[in-house]
Amino acid sequence: MRGDSRAFNAVTTLVEKQEEKDERELEKEERAKSAKWTIPITDITSDFVDIYRTVHETFEGEIDVHEIISKGGRGSIKSNFWSNLAYETIRQDNQAHVVYTRRYKTDLRSSVYNQFMKTVIRYDDLENWEFRKSPMCAIYQPTGQMVMFVGADKPISLKSFNVPFGYVKMLIHEECDEMAGVEQMDNIEDTFLRSDTPALDIKIFNPPKSKNNFMNQYVEECKTKPHTRICHSYYYNVPVKWLGERFFERAEDFKVRKPLFYRNNYLGEVTGTGGGIFDNVEERSISDIEIANMPFYYYGLDFGFVHPQTFEVSYYDDETDTLYCVDERFSKKCKNSTFARKIKKFMPFEIIADSAKPDSIAEMQEWGFHVIGAKKRWGSGKGRDYCWEWLQQTTKIVVDPERCPHLAHELNTLEHEQLADGSFSDAYPTLGEDCVMALIYGLNRVIMESRRNNGLYDDEVDDEEEYDDYEDDI
Repeated sequence: MRGDSRAFNAVTTLVEKQEEKDERELEKEERAKSAKWTIPITDITSDFVDIYRTVHETFEGEIDVHEIISKGGRGSIKSNFWSNLAYETIRQDNQAHVVYTRRYKTDLRSSVYNQFMKTVIRYDDLENWEFRKSPMCAIYQPTGQMVMFVGADKPISLKSFNVPFGYVKMLIHEECDEMAGVEQMDNIEDTFLRSDTPALDIKIFNPPKSKNNFMNQYVEECKTKPHTRICHSYYYNVPVKWLGERFFERAEDFKVRKPLFYRNNYLGEVTGTGGGIFDNVEERSISDIEIANMPFYYYGLDFGFVHPQTFEVSYYDDETDTLYCVDERFSKKCKNSTFARKIKKFMPFEIIADSAKPDSIAEMQEWGFHVIGAKKRWGSGKGRDYCWEWLQQTTKIVVDPERCPHLAHELNTLEHEQLADGSFSDAYPTLGEDCVMALIYGLNRVIMESRRNNGLYDDEVDDEEEYDDYEDDI
């Protein structure tokens, strides 16, 4: 009986091995028979037809292209197209792997990881994939091929990287204008693209408005490079049902009300504006009658000691898209206990404060204030920028210089940093913006739930996966 059992086990093992071999052969035959061009024409726009052809010509060895820069405004489906192409590449070449990068590892899950999973689901192929969170990757189970998601903020781990077999055929830098510079992406390319087999380094971004941004400058340099191709895509070539009517309505609204913002944000143009941040501020007296007719207010608190401690009261009229700034408290080198007395009359109301100061929030709560921390690290890592953009996009910010003198000063004087060559950085200020930050904290929910968000900044992160707050910004 024991000998029969061993014989049975041996036969079973042989059968299993043969079945695995047959599956691999069947997969190989299916790949050989499958069409090379598998992305349906109904899944792309006219902006990507030529670049799709370029990718296939490159992989077939017909042309010598090493790099593709894919740029465009919001809603131009750049990420969607390249995710489709990553999926197609894995299915067509059983030696190919794909690597996605973001500057920060913490932004991977809510952006490129989820985007690729949606692509697999759209092709009804989820049963053939295993999605892992640590290390973050997607494994095509029939062959073991991998789509890897790596953060550029872990250079040591990048240097020790090796694929289990084959080679990296596509290296995709998503939101590459957030990188520390082109050199950072060059180092990553040296790590992953080591094979002589045709492979592509792909850089995807929404052009910042400043011509001085390193990616905007890099695009200009690449226009004459023989091994680089540049692709620009537009939202208005995308079917309305893909983005929703609201997206197009908002775009047309900005086209009329804020044409410069529209050109940069929606068309992806480098508008090259000057240093001023807010061009929608109206300084005027807000009467007691106006304030009395406002149905409710938002209260924001930015803690400080060396930097000013600030408290702002505002009302946002959603129908007219107008923000009214009606009261403030402002102190330097002031203890929390002293400042609390200055805002004592606001004790019954919800106050949203800088959540990077949990001890200060706890103190205020002990004293009877209804203070909570603003939600941070949202919008795929772009929450702080989006808050400033939201203020810029409002039809009007009405500020009473008598009631809110320090906020009025900041709104009218804050500028982007001017660089050595006379151009301006596209980064928002991190100093001297205490009143603006208090205003933003108070509007935390309004901004996150705004119709201007339109899903573009949704986290799509499970509750247990939410990351810790930023220390100094939203």
